[in-house]
Amino acid sequence: MMVWLPTDSITEVEYITASEAAKEGVWMKNYIQELGVVPSIGELVVILCDNNEAIAYAKELRSHYHSKHILRCFHLLREMVSRGDVRVD
Repeated sequence: MMVWLPTDSITEVEYITASEAAKEGVWMKNYIQELGVVPSIGELVVILCDNNEAIAYAKELRSHYHSKHILRCFHLLREMVSRGDVRVD
């Protein structure tokens, strides 16, 4: 699904994309885990990102000055990382 969101930087785009990918990945992992067809699905979801600032936003629980423009719904990525459901590399 394509959604147009105004952003100020490539970092925001990368962070938002990583957040959406993490949500989909965790949902898919939970769904497959409930089906019980893949025994090793209990591992965490790994999101690959090539933007160092976006990775820092995901790993830091405190808010950055530059991340204040990112909508709150996309900061779920931080919570998933802190819970250990997702790893951002």
